[in-house]
Amino acid sequence: MIQDLVSTLSAGTNPLSALLDEQSGASLVGYTIHTSYDAVTVMTNDKWREDAGGIPMNSYLLACSADPSEMVKANPIDKRILLLRVVGRAELATDRDMVRAVMEHFQDKPDTRDPAFRMEEPISFSMLQWSGIECKVLGTFFTNGSSALTFGADAEDFFAARHMVVRKPGSAALSTIVNFVDPIRKAKADKDAIAIGMKRAPSPFEIGTVRFTSSNQLALRPGQSQVPVKIFPGDFLARRTAVFGMTRTGKSNTTKTMVSAVALSAFESDTPIGQIILDINGEYSNANNQDGGSSIADVFADNTVRYRIGAKSGFRDVRVNFFENLEVGHQFIAEGVTADGSNLSEDLKSFVACDFTRPDQSDYGSYGRWKRKVAIYRSFLANSGFKTKPNYKIEFEINEAVLSFLYPHVIAEADRDAKATLPQKARAVVEFFELEPMNKGFKAEPSVAVRFWLKVREVEKLLESTGGIKKGKDTWLGPEDHALLAMLAGRSHKSDTPIRAGNYVRASASEFHSPDGSNDIVSEIYDLLSSGRIVIVDLSVGVPKIRETMAERIAKGIFTASSAKFTSGQSAPRIVLYVEEAHNLIGKKADLNTTWPRVAKEGAKYGMAMVYATQEPSSIHPNILSNTENFFVTHLNNDDEIRTLSKYYDFGDFAPSLKRCQDVGFARIKTLSANFTTPTQIMLFDPARVGEEYRRAKSSSSSWFSPLNEGV
Repeated sequence: MIQDLVSTLSAGTNPLSALLDEQSGASLVGYTIHTSYDAVTVMTNDKWREDAGGIPMNSYLLACSADPSEMVKANPIDKRILLLRVVGRAELATDRDMVRAVMEHFQDKPDTRDPAFRMEEPISFSMLQWSGIECKVLGTFFTNGSSALTFGADAEDFFAARHMVVRKPGSAALSTIVNFVDPIRKAKADKDAIAIGMKRAPSPFEIGTVRFTSSNQLALRPGQSQVPVKIFPGDFLARRTAVFGMTRTGKSNTTKTMVSAVALSAFESDTPIGQIILDINGEYSNANNQDGGSSIADVFADNTVRYRIGAKSGFRDVRVNFFENLEVGHQFIAEGVTADGSNLSEDLKSFVACDFTRPDQSDYGSYGRWKRKVAIYRSFLANSGFKTKPNYKIEFEINEAVLSFLYPHVIAEADRDAKATLPQKARAVVEFFELEPMNKGFKAEPSVAVRFWLKVREVEKLLESTGGIKKGKDTWLGPEDHALLAMLAGRSHKSDTPIRAGNYVRASASEFHSPDGSNDIVSEIYDLLSSGRIVIVDLSVGVPKIRETMAERIAKGIFTASSAKFTSGQSAPRIVLYVEEAHNLIGKKADLNTTWPRVAKEGAKYGMAMVYATQEPSSIHPNILSNTENFFVTHLNNDDEIRTLSKYYDFGDFAPSLKRCQDVGFARIKTLSANFTTPTQIMLFDPARVGEEYRRAKSSSSSWFSPLNEGV
């Protein structure tokens, strides 16, 4: 009696017994008849399969040589459970005999059925029910001398005569299997979460339910419970995640579910986690029928900032103030000028090649030349029709020598003073143009600055044969200045013939300029991300090349800012970057030293996570794929794409179903914490449900959170 009690208690407390016990729903399906380190052949029977509710392709089975109720007393070598995945049918030695018997039956009695086939002759029918299943060994569950369940991703040994009982796990055991995280790895993940600034480690979140096949009929029978698949938020932070699949198979829904889960985890861990979505199609920032008339921006309205090109209620203007954000503005113009592929004049080529990188102010000579170049460029913008803020002034520095040089070319001969000193000449020129003196240099209305620089260009053109305007022994104006003055005047620097200038430039880039645009859009977005906001940049409008440029600029700025914090010994903020159509950005031929490959390769070191989505795994740079920790894969219709994917983890097991099954949201998931890939039906993004969870999370009142009012 005491022994029976010990056995009962052991079955209830031993984690290995819990996986196999009938009370957990485990069902006998067969026995191992051939075992190796990486594969197992299971002999099963139709009756057992039926009682177990079927054995779907890709499903999990458990093989153990010990009695579950006697696990504590079992031989140490038997205190283990092999985790198997069904990968196909295995041929048994008796299969050919059974096939021959069936063939002979139909050949001899084509119009009748033998009692054995009508289940009226049990012995024959029983003999015909046996079949074999080929299984792959995914690993071993064991306890390692403690009460904690442990998993090893292989089989340590096998025995020819120690045949194992094979069971199909019940719902509770299946949940343990697919959501299992090794205690050591979990402890490290919790420690890492604290190390990266989280006040406490977040709990796993549900991403979907286990789904082995497209048919899924047996799993959906009445009374069958759906087994949730959970993901550790830490798997996404400072990691790379790939979302692969054809259009309309659930990539966007998967991304929305991730965004929601990370946002909720930020509250649970009481840590701000910034998320930025580069929204190529506008589906994350705008309400749409796909999400029941709602969107991510609506659900997380008081923590989301949306950007787009142009003014629209609820959006900030992602356009750039070209007068202030010189490099980005010039990049947009240069892209527009070269977009049509036509041959450019020398002046346009020089203009496109201009560098507006701000030099160190301690290098007074370089800094002065930069300020002069910027003044001419801003005058050109104003003259080309780019609008400025009210009362905007263009600033520049000009010494007395240059101003006095302009004196005879500006002041009418009748008004000139033959005895005027250099300062007097300079002052006369300043008064003539109505320049406003500053502490260093001058400022002027854009129209005045245009008039001033046009006169400089006119004089310089007249004096080029004698060396041009001099500053000491050097020429005052450099090659870039000449190109900018030619653009301002609309006439070639060398031949003085007309060139395409202001109107052409304005037509190519005006939609990306706004006087109310950000002076430094990247810094603005980075500050929002650092405070735990969700930033959605709607890139659904505009020329594709310009959109790519804008996205690249934002990503580069975030990467640069975070790496600067890291190298200076500061803690970089946790940021997750979501990128659609990733093959255009980190393609297989991409230079690994450019922005996107660097973000994918090095961003994790600086606290940046990257989630990239594409239909073409083969188009992604192999170095990026090799360093990707998390994969979400739905339907792929191409053998080349599937072969590429099959090189990673155990996706080769799912190659046939990936090509065949087109069900929306039917994904195969492999994450950092998981030891193997799990076929999963991703849950549908439900704005109402997520919104309710968000309201509950906010009620815990995280110290970092303060509601925004963006007019969403």
